[in-house]
Amino acid sequence: MKNKYISVGLIGYGLVGKGVVRNLEENKKIALRKISKPIRIKSICDLRPIDKPKLYVKNFMDIVEDPEIDLIVELVGGYEPARTIIIESLKAGKNVVTANKAVLAKYWDQIFTAAQDYQKLVYYEASVGGVIPVVQGLSEGLACEDILEIKGILNGTTNFILSEMTKHGVTYEAALKSAQIAGFAEADPSFDVNGIDTANKLAILSSLAWGGWIKVEDISIEGIANLDIEDVLITQGFGYDVKLIGSAQKTKDGIDLSVQPCLVNKDHAFATVKNEYNAVMITGKDAGDVLFYGKGAGQRPASSAVVSDIINLSKFIVTNTAGIVPNVVYDKEKKIKVLPSGKSKAPYYLRFEVLDKPDVLSKILWILGKCKVSIANLEQLGVSSNGYTRIIILTHETYRENLEKALKQINATRSIIKSKTVKIKVELQSNNSLTLINSKLLKTLFTK
Repeated sequence: MKNKYISVGLIGYGLVGKGVVRNLEENKKIALRKISKPIRIKSICDLRPIDKPKLYVKNFMDIVEDPEIDLIVELVGGYEPARTIIIESLKAGKNVVTANKAVLAKYWDQIFTAAQDYQKLVYYEASVGGVIPVVQGLSEGLACEDILEIKGILNGTTNFILSEMTKHGVTYEAALKSAQIAGFAEADPSFDVNGIDTANKLAILSSLAWGGWIKVEDISIEGIANLDIEDVLITQGFGYDVKLIGSAQKTKDGIDLSVQPCLVNKDHAFATVKNEYNAVMITGKDAGDVLFYGKGAGQRPASSAVVSDIINLSKFIVTNTAGIVPNVVYDKEKKIKVLPSGKSKAPYYLRFEVLDKPDVLSKILWILGKCKVSIANLEQLGVSSNGYTRIIILTHETYRENLEKALKQINATRSIIKSKTVKIKVELQSNNSLTLINSKLLKTLFTK
């Protein structure tokens, strides 16, 4: 490479884009030491004029087609024009860095087919887990591993909200307001709290781990917006914290994929992940469990990950080897078998609010037993002034379809059920247990 600089075109000058410019300026000596050439921002494109008028370009295609630019950084977010920017950059012979998890998850096949066809690289560390180097760890550090499982707290907004609920015993609505005031939640937080952001990141990691394309539509998704503070407090007493977990597990029948609130043993590392921090646990056949941890939200963590990608990709640009060997080997013909959500197996926490009558518990247990849902532990809480009581059950590992069938029947029994049964997956079990109901009593109840 004969150019004096690594010339970068930046498309998208929002919070992260500004952080990238600042980071490159503050750490230019570090970058120079690592790649032997200085990195410069040659052009910046945004919808509106920016505070660096000499660098401003109105039309992103002017950056894409600039022969002096070596590398495009896409930070516009969303699906379009992000997809077009990435594809057209690859076609124009440019390597790409992006932090856009939505466009990667939705257009994984198009993007990495184009990268291979035009022999260019797409780096995307900042798209998953903020500053955590989990993409590099999975693709390089664990390159020889047969990946068995990926579990992660992958969204800083939801983790901040759940941390507030856990620490202060406040409702979801109050915790969300705190997250918005702290700058960790958008005015419209639906993308985060409904689990879509986590699903996008899980799709990226799963596609990378198993060499195909896991679509967001393949993932069973449930967010935290309906989480009741009552269940957070009850499960705390039993040794659990509630976390939004993205989970991908290799089984003999396909990849088991889900995003949902889960109970996590307080002794597990995930329980120590607070506020905007993220954590990812990757399990390899030989490596065992490998934990990645760090800040998953904020300008500085995100911009740090983007600039790290710029530096790492620039090493290949300097040696004229970028894209000769793809960083993502994608085979469009490979189909990854996905386990139907109903065939997923796990233990569950259940909370019933029912009339305090002698035959109610036996009816619930009879329906659960009929649907092949086995009870591990049970506890009945106090009776309210209106004559209702709460029954807490932990199941043994059970098929999701069996549990949903049972709960549908139980919830339809409106004469005894006050409200819809609460169901939360137990992801990482606690050593503490509920009061174990004895087998003699269970036998008596089931025969009534």
